[in-house]
Amino acid sequence: MDDLKEKIIKATKDGTFFELISKEYYQDHKNDKLLPSILSKLHNEGIFDLVQIFRRLDNSQEKHNFFSVRQVFGDVLPQINAPVESVADSVKHLTLEAETDGAAYWLLGPFQEYCKKDSKRPKQLLDISLTDIDESFDHLSVALISGAQLNESLYAKKAIDLVTHSNELVRQRATFALGRIQYIDQILAKDAVLTIKQASKNNSSDLLLATSMNALSSLVLQEPSLECHFVDVLEDQKDFFGERYVHTSAEILFQEGGKITERIESYLLDICCHTKPENKGTIDKIDYALARLVKSGKFNTCVSFLEKFFSKCRYEAPMKYFDSFIREIHQHKENYLSSLVTRWLLSKNVKLGKYCTHLLKNSDEGICLSFDKTYLTNQEKGVYLFLARKACGWFFVQPKTAISLIESLLDDAPDKELKDIQHLVFNPLLISYPGSIYKHLEGLRISENAKALRLAEDVLVQFGSYQKALKAASGIHELRPSEQDRHTYWKHHQRIMDTSMKQARSKSVFSSLLFGNESVLLYGNKSIHYIHHGDEKNRQEIPLQELSHSFEIASMHNLDPHSLENMIRQFRVEGCHS
Repeated sequence: MDDLKEKIIKATKDGTFFELISKEYYQDHKNDKLLPSILSKLHNEGIFDLVQIFRRLDNSQEKHNFFSVRQVFGDVLPQINAPVESVADSVKHLTLEAETDGAAYWLLGPFQEYCKKDSKRPKQLLDISLTDIDESFDHLSVALISGAQLNESLYAKKAIDLVTHSNELVRQRATFALGRIQYIDQILAKDAVLTIKQASKNNSSDLLLATSMNALSSLVLQEPSLECHFVDVLEDQKDFFGERYVHTSAEILFQEGGKITERIESYLLDICCHTKPENKGTIDKIDYALARLVKSGKFNTCVSFLEKFFSKCRYEAPMKYFDSFIREIHQHKENYLSSLVTRWLLSKNVKLGKYCTHLLKNSDEGICLSFDKTYLTNQEKGVYLFLARKACGWFFVQPKTAISLIESLLDDAPDKELKDIQHLVFNPLLISYPGSIYKHLEGLRISENAKALRLAEDVLVQFGSYQKALKAASGIHELRPSEQDRHTYWKHHQRIMDTSMKQARSKSVFSSLLFGNESVLLYGNKSIHYIHHGDEKNRQEIPLQELSHSFEIASMHNLDPHSLENMIRQFRVEGCHS
């Protein structure tokens, strides 16, 4: 311990203090807080002024880790004796130096503990923050929150009085503090709510209203009987959708989800519907909140929100923004995923149909999925064929999904529609994917569903005739390109592939990891590497490993791409009114 003291004193003199602190911080494996204890003792004995030393710490030096050194100051802060103004200035400096880092405001906790050590400190800090209002940093709320932990009545009333201050920044910070005070006296909590409620009626500032919402949410969680006043404020501002206000709604849904009532939750979701597509941070918070709501069984609430949100933003926000929600409904694909796909395909909205493909975009081969038949009751005639064509149109590149969706319709589909569905399965699905679709139909031959079995038999017979016709046509020499034409085409195709490979290599992650060093295998079945150890060179042989990936491309893309694309487009848009 004495050795460490000497090292610290010496480091303060030769300018290596932060380097030493950073090193000792990582060596404190036992987490016994020896370093903060020594630093606070040396400071309090007047050996050096620790507050002024840390005032010189900045985030640009590479010899030490800024955040670990700042962490040490936070550990020391509650134990030191120093003027409030000096400490406040250092805390501000170290917080602003952290810039946008998520841990930027971590020091406010230790700063509050420092203020609580002496009842005079919150008063002094409050006077400083009101005498010279600092636009870049909030000392006012720290003074009010820490002061309320010593004298709740005095500082809560001070905060209530400041909510009507002439300076908007002071009003905002006082409102924030009222939401962070942990009330023992529930009468004070009610006074705080009523004050914020009254002030909100006269406010049009986005920041102030967002802060008011946040404060009221915290106060209602402490005292649920005050919820009616929070609802009144939300109702009064039902036509206000400032970006901060909307973002705060999303934060409350994300952070306090499960604690707030369904009534408040409904109001906040309505506000979040007005999120702008470019505000990705807000959408991320909403996404996490929706995933939680799905887990709690509120799937229909989430779907209603998404439809309203997409409509208001004119479908400019992609479905992939809600990846947490998508992952959660994939955990319940037979219920939630099936229901959502059915609902959106029946909506006759092209945009929602496209979003259905995004729900399954990460599954290249597609997944087996069924339509939710609860949506098919009381539907107009032709709904089964309508859904079959939608499944074929939107999931054509995922034949496994398309055929499984169509199969789920066969049991209840009328005979008249079954005939058209059969033609659909044959063309374009089976003749485009003679591998996967044929295999699926072979499986249906042993199905207990009579309609599915009959459809499979009929389609496979039709496909057999189709293949015979193709073989017969292939024997007509006039329909085959000459050997010279084939050679010319393959040379052209090879040039395209070479160009594509060059472009892929230039953007390859693996190539960048290997610094562009590539090995060309000339012969043999092993790759050879040389490992250098000083002047020695060791040869290492690594057997080649087989790596393969197969995928099925629709054959009709090569045979008749334009007709196929036109057919798929018709399937997607027919019957849609938006």
